[in-house]
Amino acid sequence: MVRKKLLKHSPLVSVNIRTFNSGKTLAETLESVNKQSYSNIELMISDGGSNDDTLKIAKKYKALINNAKQLGDARYKLFTESKGEYVMSLDSDQVMDKNLIEECVKQSKKYSYDALIISEKSFIDEGTFLEKLIAYDKHLIDKDRSQSALLDAACPRFFKKNVLMSVPWPKKLSIFDDSILYRMLLDFGAKVGYVENFSIWHHEVKKWSILFKKFYRYGKGYFRALGVSPKIVTLHSMPRASYFRKTALGKPVYFFGLFLLYFVKAFAASLGALNFLLTKIIGKNI
Repeated sequence: MVRKKLLKHSPLVSVNIRTFNSGKTLAETLESVNKQSYSNIELMISDGGSNDDTLKIAKKYKALINNAKQLGDARYKLFTESKGEYVMSLDSDQVMDKNLIEECVKQSKKYSYDALIISEKSFIDEGTFLEKLIAYDKHLIDKDRSQSALLDAACPRFFKKNVLMSVPWPKKLSIFDDSILYRMLLDFGAKVGYVENFSIWHHEVKKWSILFKKFYRYGKGYFRALGVSPKIVTLHSMPRASYFRKTALGKPVYFFGLFLLYFVKAFAASLGALNFLLTKIIGKNI
C-alpha cells in the first residue's frame, strides 16, 4: 500500500498507441499497460479508420481516442493531446515488461534524460523462419550500441513531453517518422539514454506476403519522408550497419537471411514508391 501511495504522486505518463485494424493484438498490449508497476498512467489511442473491433477494445480499457490517417500525424496528435509530463510511444502489437514505465521515469529523473531508447525483443509465436529472422535483426540492434546516432536503427520511445513539443514536427509522414524525430531531437540538443534491463516485446509478422504488403504501403510515403529529411531517409534505406559487424556472423543462416529480409522490404517499398509516382503522373495528365 505504501508503494502505491508513493507512485500516486509520481508524474503522469501518457501511453500513446497508434492503431489500424489492431484487434488481434491490441488487448494484450493494453493489458501490459494495465499491469505496469507504475500507476499514474494516461492511455491514449489514435486510430487510422479501423473496421474491426479495435475501437471496442480501446473503449473497454477506457482509452482516450482520436483519429488520424498517417502514422506521423497520429504520433503528433497523440503528443499534443497528451497531458503527461512523459510520453511512452507504443505500437499496437507490442507488450511492455511490467516494470518498464517505472524504470523509464526513474532513469529520466536520475540522469536528466530527455528521451529513452528501450531494448526491443520478439515473441516467437509460430516459430516461422521470418519470425526468427526479425527476432535476430532486433537482437543485433539491441547488442550494437556503439554506432553513431545517425545510423542507429533503434529509436526513442519514452520522452519528456516539453522536449517533444519543442521540435517542429512535419505533417503527412507514413514512414521513417521515428528516425526523423530522433534526428530532430538530437539537433535540438536532447539527451538520449538507453534502457536495457527491461524491454518492449513484439509480435512479429509471420508471412512474407504480409511483410511485402506492409512495406509496399510504407513505400507510398517514401518520397514525402525523403523530402523532409534526405540524409536520414537515405541512410536508413540501406542495410543496417549491424549486419556488417562480427556479431552478425554468429548465426550464418540468419546472417544471410538478413539480406533477404532487407531485399524483400526494399523491393516492396520501391514498388510502393513507384506506384505513388505513377499515380501522381497520371493524375497530372488527366
